[in-house]
Amino acid sequence: MLFQEPVWPSDPRFLPISRQAAVWVAAACGLALVAAADARGLVWRRVDAGAHGEAVGALSFDVATGRLAVGGTRGLRLGEPGAGFRRVLHRGPVRDVAFVPSGGLLAATPRGVFEIDGAGRAVLRAPAPGAAARDAHRVYVLESIVAVATRAGVFVSSDAVRWRRVSRRWPVEPARTVALRAAAEGIECWGVIGGHLWSANLRSGPNGLVDERAERHTLPVGSDAHGPVDVVFDVAGADVVTVLPAGFAVRDPGSRRWREVRPALPPGASAQRLVAGDEWLWLATDRGLLVADALEGPWRRAAPPVGTDAIGAIVSQGSRLYVAAGDGVLTPAGVLPAAGVLTPAGVLPAAGALFRTPEGDPPIEHIHRVVLAAVDLESRRIADLRHGVRRRGWLPLVSLRLSRGEDKDDGIDRDEAFLYGETRLLVDRERKRSRGFETSLTFAWDLGDIAYHPEEIDVSREAREVVKLRDDVLDEVNQLYFERRRVLAELSVAPPGERLHLQLRAAELAAGIDAWTGGWFSRARAGYP
Repeated sequence: MLFQEPVWPSDPRFLPISRQAAVWVAAACGLALVAAADARGLVWRRVDAGAHGEAVGALSFDVATGRLAVGGTRGLRLGEPGAGFRRVLHRGPVRDVAFVPSGGLLAATPRGVFEIDGAGRAVLRAPAPGAAARDAHRVYVLESIVAVATRAGVFVSSDAVRWRRVSRRWPVEPARTVALRAAAEGIECWGVIGGHLWSANLRSGPNGLVDERAERHTLPVGSDAHGPVDVVFDVAGADVVTVLPAGFAVRDPGSRRWREVRPALPPGASAQRLVAGDEWLWLATDRGLLVADALEGPWRRAAPPVGTDAIGAIVSQGSRLYVAAGDGVLTPAGVLPAAGVLTPAGVLPAAGALFRTPEGDPPIEHIHRVVLAAVDLESRRIADLRHGVRRRGWLPLVSLRLSRGEDKDDGIDRDEAFLYGETRLLVDRERKRSRGFETSLTFAWDLGDIAYHPEEIDVSREAREVVKLRDDVLDEVNQLYFERRRVLAELSVAPPGERLHLQLRAAELAAGIDAWTGGWFSRARAGYP
């Protein structure tokens, strides 16, 4: 058994192991930075976690034992950085993972929550009957209390065996994230369900956990329509920070009102998770890892490769920082400088230093993103098409029929009568009219389309065409961009007689890039970012 009887924290400042992963940030390994290795600050080294070719989407670090859990598309690995990793779960994907006080692990997967003990034995736990309740997205541990966000809502348990819903007032809808923190009396549970932010207080009762003060929070007007993607406590002087794809919704200590923070993120970047420390805030996005000293920014990219790759997970614990980028786990190979403090190896770059080439232009990866957005060739376009086709099988074929009927009946009856010496002709005419209307509405489903829709082939064909078109577009942009850099390099050493020709050529190439980016390139060079 991984859990003991619930021990309810009485100190509001209590920080659980899984929550410290979002509170303390520093660099790892104690090695000195190489001054010339990267002018943008930290140098990152790869941790050999054995996940080569496997997209990493979950990380957790146990400061007590120095172990790192790495979850990916093919299962879960556990080990100490530098000492080797072993696979403790052989099926994936693993979406989230958290250590428990006893040293075991909880892993959230589409098949349920796996409880893994110290010997590596895995037991599948289902919060509730049904596939939706087993489809777990996030898991959060606070002392002996565990909460899990699933497609059927949020569940909580004190032993990972007996589960209950957090509150009857919370909706039974897909949950994106969940978080716990100690309160004056028990535990506060926060979750994002159906795109809305909910909270409830939990306390220990005679029959187990009891919920009270369940509340749905209304975020500021203008917040992202898709709702928060993460919830973090006690960050940058705020009481609660909800991470939105394009910014933050913040509640300050002692206040019940939310305020919106919309920092300038790199073009196309969508925020995923936020972790914080004494000096720096780290924001994981689908376009790289960003760093700032305040929620308002300015947010700057970390050094490559984590500054440009999609970030699958990030965890900070004590003096350790680990970032999942693609199929790799990376950690800083040096000591993170304090904000604005010069170190022997340099200083974390100031505003603007992260984003410029030696010629003062934005880097090519930023131009790629702007161009793809301008010509509507972003990868999300195909993802939306695939999502729409998968949903289409559930949509019925609707038929509306209207019919009108009319009946006519005409009759004539003739007769003769001889009265008083005269013959009279009698005509009796009868005319009948009737009309009728009928309406029918029919819904028909083709259940075979739910398993496989024929138009998925068309989407795959369209995806291949889009990839070819993207390759052609980016190849053209690359030629313009690097030809311009070559011209500018020649211009810096050219004799006076050749400078005018090179200046015109550089302006011509810049105009070509401007055409692809809708004028963004000129604006970026004037005041980037």
